[in-house]
Amino acid sequence: FFSFFLTIFAEMVRRKGAILWALGALALGLWLVPLGSFRTSFVQWNGRNGLLSPTRTTRTTRAKARREPRLLCRAGLDIAEELAGPGSRELLTEFRRCYRENPYPERLSLFFPDYDRIIGILYQGQNYTSNRFLNTVDTVFRQFHAWPSAWPGLERLLAPEHPWSEAYCKQLIAGGYWSPFDFFTVNLDTLRPLQRYPLSELKAQSRTGFRVVERWLANLEASDPKTQALLQRFKEQDAINAKEQIMQLRPLEDLLEHLLSRVLKQVLQACENSDEALTAIVTARDRRQRTILHVTAEQGNTNLAEMFLNSVAEESRAFFATAVDAGGYTAADLATLAGFHATAEKINALGGSTQSTMRPEGLKLFPPVEGQKPTQDAGGWGEAQQGVPADWTHGSCEIDSIVASQFDWDVFEKHYVAARRPLLIRGGVRMSVSDKVKFTKEGLLDVAGSRKVWAFSTPYEGDFRDVAPVEMSLEDYTDFLDQRDLSDEIRQNFSYVFERLPDDEGPLSFARSPPKLFKDQILLRSAQFTLGGQLMGSPLHYHVDAVNSLIFGKKLWFLKPPAEQEFRKTVVYEDLVKTGGPQGLRVIQEGGDLLYVPQDWAHGALCISQCVGLAHEFDVKVQTSPVSVETVNAGLGVAVAGILVFTIGVVSWVVTHI
Repeated sequence: FFSFFLTIFAEMVRRKGAILWALGALALGLWLVPLGSFRTSFVQWNGRNGLLSPTRTTRTTRAKARREPRLLCRAGLDIAEELAGPGSRELLTEFRRCYRENPYPERLSLFFPDYDRIIGILYQGQNYTSNRFLNTVDTVFRQFHAWPSAWPGLERLLAPEHPWSEAYCKQLIAGGYWSPFDFFTVNLDTLRPLQRYPLSELKAQSRTGFRVVERWLANLEASDPKTQALLQRFKEQDAINAKEQIMQLRPLEDLLEHLLSRVLKQVLQACENSDEALTAIVTARDRRQRTILHVTAEQGNTNLAEMFLNSVAEESRAFFATAVDAGGYTAADLATLAGFHATAEKINALGGSTQSTMRPEGLKLFPPVEGQKPTQDAGGWGEAQQGVPADWTHGSCEIDSIVASQFDWDVFEKHYVAARRPLLIRGGVRMSVSDKVKFTKEGLLDVAGSRKVWAFSTPYEGDFRDVAPVEMSLEDYTDFLDQRDLSDEIRQNFSYVFERLPDDEGPLSFARSPPKLFKDQILLRSAQFTLGGQLMGSPLHYHVDAVNSLIFGKKLWFLKPPAEQEFRKTVVYEDLVKTGGPQGLRVIQEGGDLLYVPQDWAHGALCISQCVGLAHEFDVKVQTSPVSVETVNAGLGVAVAGILVFTIGVVSWVVTHI
């Protein structure tokens, strides 16, 4: 539209024809009208991963937008496929060779490229400081980064002796085409099997996949002493994980953090002669106005946080450490909220005391209470509660809690989603009467009674253990729950329905809809339907942001911050018996309540009575500043005027000539 408008405008200047003026007005209007919606959708698409920052230039934003897919954990060869220019064919051949060696490439990003060969190919270039050549180096850098086993190649790629290292810093990093958020956070998604299986189970699941992991670990054993020590800690924890059927991954994260710190050390050395590059790294902000120090702090990456602080001149270090994000939180705040106290202490030690005052309780953040949570019946579901010991439920809510009338999305997004704080919203399940009836016992059997359900003692148990689910119709399952309440089986049979609902779900499609308080603000990742009886539930686990709706019943939740996260593959009631009750922050959720669980917070749940609910995992939509309504209306007005003038011009021409 813009090009068309410019062409018409130039012709108008030359000929000053009325019809051309009309076409110009029409083109201008049509260009202005979609601009608002286009810009909004464009920013939402690119901003979901923190790509866009209000402080970035247009040039930087465009460059990062082009690279947006690279942030989506591209484990395969997608990055290398973008190679262009001299040497690209040879480079791609080498990447494809090492890719073919991995029989598990889509889930286990462990590949072993020949670094000497790749660097030798780069040395065949003619102009080591040209944009085209540096883009090739950048593509190699990003492909190496996508594979944790290739991180040693990153150290070699930007060694100071290479003729392109300094230019890479001065032209790409300093020029705003490179973001530290892309590279210096630990992401276990590239090692998904290691998130769910200890090494012994992985070997049983896939011998070929295990051999790839074994090769990676063997390479690490030949590395520096600290890597060897961290590797030994990982192996010790792995043996505990296998024995106790849990997945505590902090030793693995510490190992990856150390390997990333070696990469960062090399980048900082390569850029030591470019103050602009170092400044670009430490002053970069994501869409929530966080610095790279904020992001490393909330992950508990103490070594990386220390290196970033030490890269700043001592007189400016306090300014860097006390920088606040959009919610007013410092990096030390985010570390403390996530339970990483050692990281917060390190930041305070290097940058001075940085603890902010922007951490009031929920009741002080949200508007005053207007009304109380409405009461409701049990929806026809069993209300027996004889199974849970009384001492397990003391302290009904040890996290922030509000009633639904207080909820404000902006406050919630800024102080809970961004700061990763859990929140209970009493009465937050707001449904129309017709929708709520579908979750009563009678209503659910009416719309989905014949639907097959699959129940496990532990949700998704079949994903990590060779066990068959209990399979029956929803109607038969509700009969089973009623009979169980009247028998001695409540401490023996824990078959719990916890099902992910596909996009094409039929009978339970209404359950995919997120809660009304969230619906217009989130992008749905997955929807899950839960139904169970006393003492059934989910053991400690963690994932992305999720909002949990309890429609009817009563649940006991227990939560742990990211510093204490673990993924258990056990039966939740049996776990609680062994530990003498829930460990962590306790929450009692009643029918009609919403519970927000932030990303990476470990959480488990136990049904106190029969309970039916939903879990929606989500990403937050990016809040943008679209073109104003006035601009769009002006565009419509110009377009309409153009149409009218064009019509008059055509009619005049017809009358004159015909």
